[in-house]
Amino acid sequence: MKLSIRKQILAGVLVASSLLLASQVVAVDAVAQTSPVSFIEIGMESQFPEGIRFFAEIDSDVEVEDVRVIFDVGDRNVTQYNYLEIPRGGQSLIDGELFINTNSPERYIPPGSVIKFQMEVLGADGEAYLSERQEELLLDARFEWDNVSSGPVTVYFHGPVQSRAETLAEKSHEVLEIMEPVTGSEIETPIAIMLYNNNAEMIQAVVPRSATISRELVTEGQAFGDENTVLVLAGRSDIGTATHEITHILVDRASNGATLVPFWLNEGLAEFGNLDQTVSYTRFLEWGVGTGRLPTLRSLSRAPGDPNLTLLGYGSGRSVVEFMIEEFGEEKMAELLSILGSGVAIQGAIPIVYEMTLEELENDWRESIGADEYVPPTPAPTSSVPTPTPTPNALLPLTLEDIAAAGRATSTPESAEATSTPGATEESPTPLPQAEETPEIESESSGGGSCSAAAHGGPAQAAPLLGISSLLILGVWRGLRRREGAGRSGSD
Repeated sequence: MKLSIRKQILAGVLVASSLLLASQVVAVDAVAQTSPVSFIEIGMESQFPEGIRFFAEIDSDVEVEDVRVIFDVGDRNVTQYNYLEIPRGGQSLIDGELFINTNSPERYIPPGSVIKFQMEVLGADGEAYLSERQEELLLDARFEWDNVSSGPVTVYFHGPVQSRAETLAEKSHEVLEIMEPVTGSEIETPIAIMLYNNNAEMIQAVVPRSATISRELVTEGQAFGDENTVLVLAGRSDIGTATHEITHILVDRASNGATLVPFWLNEGLAEFGNLDQTVSYTRFLEWGVGTGRLPTLRSLSRAPGDPNLTLLGYGSGRSVVEFMIEEFGEEKMAELLSILGSGVAIQGAIPIVYEMTLEELENDWRESIGADEYVPPTPAPTSSVPTPTPTPNALLPLTLEDIAAAGRATSTPESAEATSTPGATEESPTPLPQAEETPEIESESSGGGSCSAAAHGGPAQAAPLLGISSLLILGVWRGLRRREGAGRSGSD
């Protein structure tokens, strides 16, 4: 009995000792984890289209020398930072803020971008104290936004256009599933679509440009690959615009943002993914075939300088992509984009994937559409000054007389009316001058996706802005098209 009591007393002493030791450990840990800097509030406020405001309220037991915000935009691979304006004089309570201007091409951040940020306090003790990382969606501050989602796509809208937004979300989700095997891209990363109701709203939201261009052109869509966001002007062609632009994002992902994807392939894939295609490009392609003015694929590595030829380039690109997928399968196309993403140019990637040269692929395609075979011109002797001699397959400059003659050789439905074509990231081409019976663009523009993609990139982020290396906003801008007549607002 006495032994049992002793055991109980000993056990009690051991438990008490353990509790005391545990409380001491907790106390030591609490002291070790106590920071002299407390972040009372930090945040980000959208003032788009003018800029972004970062702010912080801090309580510090050490003298604060600087406070800076460290942030990332979307999936850009460069972390940016800048310093907040704070009071000087050793106060313990500090309110600081920073306004970053985003209304210039060099500093532009599209609405719909996810901003991840945190504050860093640099103390006089030589230590740096970090806040927790936060995440905010940059929205256009001019409007109150609602949203609808389908899969990874979320459409942000304002006003009485919910039905249109729902349809846009469904179609955008649909094109992701269609183009996943074609591009080989992942489709789980969320994509934001910002839906604007009219051109007046859209002008202030897109990449800033000159007042003259803004007056003459209507932007129907822009896509930004690294930010995974698309700006779309509501209207009859918004489904075509959105699905064209989303395909650009998938191509960008599949090729690792490579600048080696040529114009004809990039735009051809975007039009292949367009769920509301127009026949306008088909008409221009037929015109090019019938007049012997079909451009070579090498000449379409970039967008043609002549906007009239750009429409022909879109038609050619879509036709080539359709031929490649029908003839060789979706897997080959996905493999091609992957190889381009590894840094191999198109002239080297085509033989790897398709076991033929780019010229052989082009002539197979030309044969399939009834076009003349392309025969490269014979190099002129180096010993004398050559006299340029046009060949039947050479791409010649267009003149009004050429267009009129081509129009007489090309039959188009009398009911077709001229209209604009939706574009993507650069300025959309101007339709050919309307000589009698020239190829016309259909009046019910259904998302032809005329896109002047800025070669995977857009304006470079200026280093002076945040004191960091310059970076490219990867992704393709889309959608400036020439205004016809009074233009179209695209509003519900």
